[in-house]
Amino acid sequence: MRTDSGPRRSAAGRPAGPQPAKRQAILEAAVAVFLREGYTRASVDVIADEARVSKQTVYNHFGDKERLFIAAVEEERERVAAGFAAGSPDAPGPDAPGPDGTGPDGTEPGEAYDDGDARTALIHFGHRVLAVLLDERASALRRLVIAEVARHPSLRPACAEGEPQQLVTHLAELLGRRTARGELTVPEPATAARQFVALIVQQGLYQSMYGTCPLADTQAAAVCESAADLLVRAYRP
Repeated sequence: MRTDSGPRRSAAGRPAGPQPAKRQAILEAAVAVFLREGYTRASVDVIADEARVSKQTVYNHFGDKERLFIAAVEEERERVAAGFAAGSPDAPGPDAPGPDGTGPDGTEPGEAYDDGDARTALIHFGHRVLAVLLDERASALRRLVIAEVARHPSLRPACAEGEPQQLVTHLAELLGRRTARGELTVPEPATAARQFVALIVQQGLYQSMYGTCPLADTQAAAVCESAADLLVRAYRP
């Protein structure tokens, strides 16, 4: 383990200057160690050693192991959300939106699938949700949170996930456009989007046994098609 004294602390107990690289290294190491050892057996010493920082530096950034675990879970959620945005189901194919937020053909994010029917767009969306949801590392961390929260109730904030908000926002915008065209009649797009994403998430987790076994293509297709059919039937004019 390294013995550097860590960054100088401010009066509030935080590093005196920005330390984004160290913070990121600690979070990456924490995810790896928590997944390998579990919450109880994981030690801050090992996390610090793998992050190549001092133990005090870990405490300077996160305070204690509990807060580090919660931060690591949140960091993993942000990584998954960023992956969804980069490969958004309504981005133009494999090309993610550019720096100005538009695709290579000038389309706004969320518009690329609008030339198909609503059912097709929703099926594409559902498949992308499943791909993000069943990410191997995120699935393993989700199972760890579920296993540990009964023994460590203070970790309950790590369970406060709900439907990924970024997915809901993308879908609500898509449903709003379909309603404007008259193809669907969705009075509350955000509510319908949450319900659709929740259905995909629940079925994806259930049929994959919480990410412990891959979904067959036929299973994934059935999940996405049934959810799309349900929404289209509910909101067809």
